Amino acid sequence: MRIVVIVLFLIISSAFGADWVKKPQSVRDTKHHLQWQDTASMQEFNDIWRLAKARCGGLSVGGHDDWRLPTKKELMYLTKSKEGKTKFSYLEDGVFWTSEEDKNDDINVVTVFSGNGFVSSSDKCDSAYAMCVRDDN
Repeated sequence: MRIVVIVLFLIISSAFGADWVKKPQSVRDTKHHLQWQDTASMQEFNDIWRLAKARCGGLSVGGHDDWRLPTKKELMYLTKSKEGKTKFSYLEDGVFWTSEEDKNDDINVVTVFSGNGFVSSSDKCDSAYAMCVRDDN
């Protein structure tokens, strides 16, 4: 009976595998097929949106150079995931840039607070953090 319970547990666990996997310098979101940057430089960069986009575009981490700023939806999913946030070594609470310009005001960009997923709009010349992401297909 004990073996049956263990086997069932293993089958169920593998069927619902972990959505978040810690890797060197990154965290994989297997549910959404994304790979998130997780390096000390995330805490060091706090600058304007244009430089944040350039920083992600020029980033080379884990042998990949196709990094970008996340969409609002991607960043909200991460910041609202307790499991996901625990996998990061360098993610701290702060306002992070997304790739999306504000549809109502072309001088603003959508930002997300990593502590609770609160979405706001910030001037492109304000300072915010940049966490880069890449498609992990």
